[in-house]
Amino acid sequence: MKLSKNARKNWINIFLILIISSAFLVWQFRDVNMQQVKHEIQSVNLWWISVAFIFMFLYWLFEAVVLHKSILPTFSKERFSSSFRITMIGQFFNTITPMQAGGQPAQLYALLKKGIDVGVGSSLLLFKFIIYQAMIVFNFIIVLIFGFHYLLNGSLPQVKYLVLIGFTVHLAVVIGLILVGKSRRFTTKLVHMILKPFNWFMKKERIQKIQATVDGKIATFHEESGRISRDKKLIWSACIYTSLQLWAYFAIPYFIFLGMGISNLDVFMVITFHAFIMMFATVVPTPGGTGGAEYTFTLLFGPLLVSAKLLTALLIWRVITYYSCIIFGGVAMAIPDKNKVKPD
Repeated sequence: MKLSKNARKNWINIFLILIISSAFLVWQFRDVNMQQVKHEIQSVNLWWISVAFIFMFLYWLFEAVVLHKSILPTFSKERFSSSFRITMIGQFFNTITPMQAGGQPAQLYALLKKGIDVGVGSSLLLFKFIIYQAMIVFNFIIVLIFGFHYLLNGSLPQVKYLVLIGFTVHLAVVIGLILVGKSRRFTTKLVHMILKPFNWFMKKERIQKIQATVDGKIATFHEESGRISRDKKLIWSACIYTSLQLWAYFAIPYFIFLGMGISNLDVFMVITFHAFIMMFATVVPTPGGTGGAEYTFTLLFGPLLVSAKLLTALLIWRVITYYSCIIFGGVAMAIPDKNKVKPD
């Protein structure tokens, strides 16, 4: 069976993820007794691992709720199952692309296939993304206020610099997205600047036609953005559900540790460490933050666990929080969406 160009690119990214992850694990845990790791895996309490996976499912579910609530005011016939499918498509492409850059374009394409205008779809996804990034920054500040001392304990002085890098990048993203969403003039200038290189090899009339079409979509985009920004109930609801989404994700390693019989770790310390891992790994320029995620997990939890337990926890954590997105996101893409919608 001949694969399409996009499918080949996706498989190449997944292959790179596996290579980078494997190389890190082989190098970092080269002295670990694999018989001990095998014993740790066989001794895992599957009940607690199931709870960890349920929290990962809640992470997906809360994001789908935000997307669904954003779509409903304009498209009242939207089904939740369709919103959940689009969420999982975003999870798939977030996982296999650097800095989670592929999720929003893939979701926009899925919205277009449903019959949602590109301007409206872009506005919906931008709103959701702004809320997500803003809640990462807001909730991370809460985590830092109450848990920063955990990061400074032990021999981890470099942690504060990694925290600063991750926090600064996410804050800059929020500011940039708000500019795009609020300022039509800024967005139009930005898009026209991106289109300028096309003048070198396209006719002037063709460029003008493209610019006119794009300007129309930008107008639709900002009309929808204005509607959303006036819907205070939707904004507060999105903030609450996104915060629940993030805290469900932050708690996952704690249940993994319980499943391995490690019950002496403070739950808020584990949440603090995982919040930092998420903050930093998402700005690492490799598919899915591969390498950066494993490194920070090892850096933070390494001093607390023996090597065999650390490797086992890392493997389970990566399967639940990462590879599950590839598996279930791939399944979501394979399921056709028959829920076509029209504006009310």
